[in-house]
Amino acid sequence: MKKYKDFMANFEKGELVGIDIGLSAVKVALLSNPKKNRYVLQNYASIPLSEAAIIEDEIQKPDEVIDALIEAMKKAGIKKKIVNLGMDGPNTMTKRLQVPDGSKEDIEDNVLWESEQYIPFGADESEVAFEVLGKMEADDVVDTIVAALKVSVAESYMEVAKSAELIVRNVDLNVFAISNMFEVIVGDKLQEYSEVGTIIIDFGAQKTTILVYKDGGPILTKEISIGGVLITEEIQRQMGVSYEEAEDLKTNGDENGNLPEEIVAIIQDQSDTLMAEIKKVLNFFIAVGSSEQAGACFVTGGSCKLPGLIDTLQELVDLEVEILNPFEAVEFDKKSFNEEDLDEIATTGLVSLGLGLRRS
Repeated sequence: MKKYKDFMANFEKGELVGIDIGLSAVKVALLSNPKKNRYVLQNYASIPLSEAAIIEDEIQKPDEVIDALIEAMKKAGIKKKIVNLGMDGPNTMTKRLQVPDGSKEDIEDNVLWESEQYIPFGADESEVAFEVLGKMEADDVVDTIVAALKVSVAESYMEVAKSAELIVRNVDLNVFAISNMFEVIVGDKLQEYSEVGTIIIDFGAQKTTILVYKDGGPILTKEISIGGVLITEEIQRQMGVSYEEAEDLKTNGDENGNLPEEIVAIIQDQSDTLMAEIKKVLNFFIAVGSSEQAGACFVTGGSCKLPGLIDTLQELVDLEVEILNPFEAVEFDKKSFNEEDLDEIATTGLVSLGLGLRRS
């Protein structure tokens, strides 16, 4: 009977469960089909992973990740098994390419040919997909966004999902989940943000992802191997406390809820290091004063709430920095989610919600 149900699931249409297997947690989200262009968050859960369960994008502790997936689905109360699985890390690649126009087959050949030189983990070992965003001013050139993923890494994640009795319908890149959620959130203002160029930064636990959205899609995606965990480890080292105590100090402060000056100083030092890396990325890809200069900036990720981080970023980009809040566009059942839940999901759950936008 189970085999029959699994077989029939291949023909199901509609909602997909967004599955974000991150370096520090597994997150699952289920959004209802949109009504009047409004999605509704039906179910969500996040289950933490131990340190080194996943290193970069290589799963080191598959049993733990499988158990976390099973627990997350159970905690969220999600019965559906058809999922959209997100991927990121060094074995993924995105690139904006302009290639000669032609038939669908011609464009595909041109994209595959051009993209080979940009795939650091080898085109022969990769799955490559692309989307045509539009024609350039020259009628014989089209603007495309290309994504590549190392097949062996994708298969390892799919095998983990299969072991958790999930059926992977799509494998997506997390940067596109962020980009798609951005489009939904800004809604009618998308054209404006697209024209001026918008910086979107995901401040994660173990890495920071930078995305610049312009002219209908990402023109830049870059990962920096610095995240909130580094700050926790530095607090642990300097203050002589356990990792758990350091994390508590970083997020909650002392017994009175205040951040000691020493903690503030550590956070600021690490934030300055991160900002220096962000500046390198933006300076390399965005020439100041050129047509590529960005005109807006949004942030997401749990580490974006670190004291002083947004103020420091605003000085760096010389723009007002806003939190990319999915609940400006996504509705929810007030009986299922309290204010604390929503505050947490808004920053740490945006990728899983973006993955949940996809439909089969």
